[in-house]
Amino acid sequence: MKVLVAMDEFNGIISSYQANRFVEEAIASQIDDADVVQVPLFNGRHELMDSVFLWQSGTKYRINVHDADMNEIEAVYGQTEQGLTIIEGNLFLKGQKPIAQRSSYGLGEMVVDALNNGADNIVISLGGIDSFDGGSGMLQALGARFYDDEGNILDAREGSKIIKYIRHIDLSNIPQSFKDANIQVMSDFSSKLYGKNSEIMKIYEEHHISRDKAAELDNLVWYFSEIVKNELQVALGPIERGGAGGGIAALLKGLYGAEILTSHEMVDQITHLDDLISQADLIIFGEGLKEEDNLLETTTLTIAELTDKHNKPSIAICATADKFDVFENYNVTAMFNTFIEMPATYPDFKMGIQIRHFTVQALKLLKTTL
Repeated sequence: MKVLVAMDEFNGIISSYQANRFVEEAIASQIDDADVVQVPLFNGRHELMDSVFLWQSGTKYRINVHDADMNEIEAVYGQTEQGLTIIEGNLFLKGQKPIAQRSSYGLGEMVVDALNNGADNIVISLGGIDSFDGGSGMLQALGARFYDDEGNILDAREGSKIIKYIRHIDLSNIPQSFKDANIQVMSDFSSKLYGKNSEIMKIYEEHHISRDKAAELDNLVWYFSEIVKNELQVALGPIERGGAGGGIAALLKGLYGAEILTSHEMVDQITHLDDLISQADLIIFGEGLKEEDNLLETTTLTIAELTDKHNKPSIAICATADKFDVFENYNVTAMFNTFIEMPATYPDFKMGIQIRHFTVQALKLLKTTL
């Protein structure tokens, strides 16, 4: 019996990999001949690199780059033997300085190092980073130069506060290897580059700033997009989900043709999820993501849709019942939620035990002939 296990993270309490392991333990206790295939899931904020390396072998590189506050730190990126370079921005692009002083420069440093290692197929996860400079810092690290109205060079490492002084952009020193690379950026957050639906206007409270301060940042990013349009004849504003990473998604798509993907699109690209579900006899999946995170369609919804498409029995084990109505529409066989209301904190081991317990009980019911 082939069982596909695909658990997403539980609100930072337990990772996808850990949740999958607890489900596998439950399956082993109930089905002697089970052939378990685990699919580690990820989203725009968590677990991209670790999940990819469970599917594809490769090398992780530790290098010194700068965080959003321009402090030098050690960070890591990965390159698989299949030629995929994985950069997870939230692992290093964090900051504590006033938000207008944070820079995406460190991301550009990491991309340069990857290019020097032969990277030509790059995936960048943009969720959870702390810079909102429209990607100007990243561009500078890649070789771009910004000038004020007197021809003086501006330093984007100082953060978005320098944007209002930019009058000219020079991209002539951007490496050809970067221009030729296939770039994909991953985000599950729906936002525009600027305006009321921009990333900063949606999540400014999470960064403990006022709406007025967020509007100032939003206006700076709008101005940067106007400079790009006038100087480079590229309109960044209309790009869907372009606000990801404080505008990095729109910049990379508009200037270098990057593809903006959701996590479930990336999961399917790496794991061929449709094929795995079509071959399975039973699918056990679930998540502990919160609705207020404003994430786009999560991978669990894709899994529910595919189980219905292939007419497969399936069990959903989630931290809440938020998505149960949708799962019901996709004819998910059984659904369980571990909490009526998800707690802010919870021990990871206890969470794992609960997941294992619900899995065991569900499997016992499936084994019973009424």
